[in-house]
Amino acid sequence: MNTPLPDYSQFSINEFVLDEPFRQWVLQPDEQSMTFWHSFMLKHPEKQASIDEATSLLLHLNIRFHDLNSASQERIWQVLDQTFDEQQAERTNVRPLSGWQRFIGQRPGFGWQVAASITGFLLIAGGMIYYQLLPKEQRIHTAFGENRTVTLPDGSTVLLNGNTTLTYTNSWTDDKSREVWLDGEGYFTVTKKKHLGGRVKFITHTAGLDITVLGTQFNVNTRRGSTAVTLVEGRVQLSKPDEPAGKIIEMKPGQFAAAKPTIEAVEIREEKPQLHTSWVEHQFVFDNTALSDIAQQLNDTYGLDIVFEDNELANRRFTGNLSNQSIETLLTTLSLTFDLSVHRTGNHISLRHNP
Repeated sequence: MNTPLPDYSQFSINEFVLDEPFRQWVLQPDEQSMTFWHSFMLKHPEKQASIDEATSLLLHLNIRFHDLNSASQERIWQVLDQTFDEQQAERTNVRPLSGWQRFIGQRPGFGWQVAASITGFLLIAGGMIYYQLLPKEQRIHTAFGENRTVTLPDGSTVLLNGNTTLTYTNSWTDDKSREVWLDGEGYFTVTKKKHLGGRVKFITHTAGLDITVLGTQFNVNTRRGSTAVTLVEGRVQLSKPDEPAGKIIEMKPGQFAAAKPTIEAVEIREEKPQLHTSWVEHQFVFDNTALSDIAQQLNDTYGLDIVFEDNELANRRFTGNLSNQSIETLLTTLSLTFDLSVHRTGNHISLRHNP
């Protein structure tokens, strides 16, 4: 029986450092731990500073001097010798020919103290160099209404829609799958990559689906636990994180897939890609879309809270193409189309029928 996880939201830096699951994630991360801690940080952004500090401490504690290459070791010794000679010159105005040997030779019994100091310095200096070389988690978040293009370590790109978080490590190796974690909406253009004659997989993890590709363009929208995938070109494989690895769904260009937390099956249907990718071209494209769905889209991406006078109004449907650069233009269009009055206070908007 699995041991229940502690309440990490109450953890201090020291408690994170001593926690075995946390240590495993920092020192030997895997897909399951990356998903768990990514979700935790999204829910508890106030713990980000403590997690960063605990991670840094663990990485420093895990350093061994022999992990450094010979060039790094030689450079550290050069810095030590230069610093010692400079200090001796300040005291005697004469630079020793061999600072370390002369100083230790003139101070019987002091050699072990110098050696201990050197060891400590080397571990600290080595730790700093080693820490800089280790893969680091990159976490990029867009504000409401912001679009940002992110170039990944392999040259693939992700255009992030508003209110979206993308997580990945800054160093990928050719012999392992390329992996990112997405919460929100992103348009992926994946570079094909080969290693030893085989293609290197690119995996996008979301709360509801793992999306595996080899080189393609697709859109992912993951909000409130649901995941929607629109395939523009190439080939995509879908799998649920909690299902056996052999259960895979293949998608073809022009298909739309939806996975909801309360429904076991993944729905696949043919649909116009521009209905889900129009935001990339700074457009709203609606095709018989319920006003309630439009309101949800505006809430997800722009942080707007839209309230309808009644359910009948929320279920009215709208078709049209508009620029998404001005929310006011969209609201004006809706008000003219359905004879509505629009009342806006900050991010709160109410829609009601004109008397």
